[in-house]
Amino acid sequence: MSIPIEMVDSCYNVHPLVEQLEAHPDVWDRITLRTEGHTTPHSQISDIWVRYNPWRNFTGDREAFNGPHVPEWYPCVHEIPAAWSLARKVQRHMGYAKLGFVLITRLKPGCEVKPHTDSGWHAETHDKFALQIKGNKDQSFCFDEASLSAEPGDLYRFDNSKTHWVKNESDSERITMIICLRND
Repeated sequence: MSIPIEMVDSCYNVHPLVEQLEAHPDVWDRITLRTEGHTTPHSQISDIWVRYNPWRNFTGDREAFNGPHVPEWYPCVHEIPAAWSLARKVQRHMGYAKLGFVLITRLKPGCEVKPHTDSGWHAETHDKFALQIKGNKDQSFCFDEASLSAEPGDLYRFDNSKTHWVKNESDSERITMIICLRND
């Protein structure tokens, strides 16, 4: 990937997921491992962990938990099954053999994700895609070299090994589903 972020497609129907998220607001922030603490770049964001290392494997050791694992769907997928469907559609469309972490993030108006890079096993072994669930031109995913303002249904690929951040300078929330894929 020569540039750190690129639009892939804009054909996904995200409306069923929006409806399910509105019907089940309690799915947000059931797990706050990424967002807890004032030193995390994600402190202003809300998460839904849809698929990752099974939570029963978490012993308090973040590094071990984030190491090599076989991901599983989290129970929230029963409340928001459109997340499962969309992740599988992206996997098939992009031609990948394995589906990794699936995360839905929400950034409220005026909030941001601070500049950071991602590291560790998952970040280094999966390609990262983002499907915009809610968004507009006043919200952006940024890198030093480029930025992208996605609309609902847009799918884009990004390189999280480079410094990146997210800004929501609009009056509406920004919701993104991050889908991690690999072939080996």
